[in-house]
Amino acid sequence: MVKSHGFGVFVFVVCVLAAVQNFVVNSIGFLDAFTGSAFGCGHQWFQCNGRWIPIIQSLQTFIEFSHRVGVPILTILLLVAAVSSIMRYRRWREISLFVGLSIFFVLLEAVLGGLAVVYNEPASVIATHFGVSLLAFASTVLLTIYVRRAERVYGAYLASGERKPLRDPAPSRGFQWFAWLGLPLIYLAMYVGAYISSSGAGDAFRGFPFPNESGINDFHHARLLDWTHRSIAMILVIWMVVLVVRTYQTRRDRSDLYRGAWFAMIFVVLQAFSGVYLVLSHVSIQAFMLHVSIVTGLFVSLCYVAIQSLPPFVPVHKGEGYAVGERSPAH
Repeated sequence: MVKSHGFGVFVFVVCVLAAVQNFVVNSIGFLDAFTGSAFGCGHQWFQCNGRWIPIIQSLQTFIEFSHRVGVPILTILLLVAAVSSIMRYRRWREISLFVGLSIFFVLLEAVLGGLAVVYNEPASVIATHFGVSLLAFASTVLLTIYVRRAERVYGAYLASGERKPLRDPAPSRGFQWFAWLGLPLIYLAMYVGAYISSSGAGDAFRGFPFPNESGINDFHHARLLDWTHRSIAMILVIWMVVLVVRTYQTRRDRSDLYRGAWFAMIFVVLQAFSGVYLVLSHVSIQAFMLHVSIVTGLFVSLCYVAIQSLPPFVPVHKGEGYAVGERSPAH
């Protein structure tokens, strides 16, 4: 076991770099989808227009190749973060959980990206790719947060063997259900929105607050999906207000939940305004990139609140097998 504080700083910095690179890769991917650059390298994977390093002759090729180059950089950073995190904090089960989730979703994201290129970018695959990319980013950010939490109790654990969990006592089971309910809501809204965008119907509906266009025969199903997307968005705003009120009631004992709820509230308000901007700008590139960037922060905030609402786990003793970690007493 490496005991140096410097190694703890190294682990945290690598995790931060992995999270930043994940955001960069996702952002280029969103730009790739919006500009129709997915075939800037043809239908080939891993090569680009028949070459490992292509001749850049168009903006589409530059965007797509940049996206592809970013993925292996992210993979390397994530593997270094994963190995170093396990080396130092393997007794905290949350670390292993987020290491596993980060690697799984990043690899799945890469596979879905390859399928989208090879099989002519079906809207369902693009929408799924978008959702998985946000899961990968959220897992990496949560790994970074929990690495920071583990480092705060690591010194005391080595010195005295005191087993400090990384979360405070859990709130009521009712609150836990409410916190986790937000994840399928936001994920459904994201998937439907990504599907509409990928199907090419996003610019067809310019009515506000709901699409009111008529006579668009080619987009009957898309109109229904657009209504669904905007309806869920409105439900999320109301849901977020309730979340802030509920966490306010326990803010003295669980300030982390209260802060997380406020971050989510800020992001959902910004998301609503960016959605209006997206419609009124007729889906401009600036509005699109702003919209998908804000939803990334919203999704991570909701994931944080949901994870923090779970009961804490006690890390294993020194010298004990990793599998014997136990749940802390019920609160």
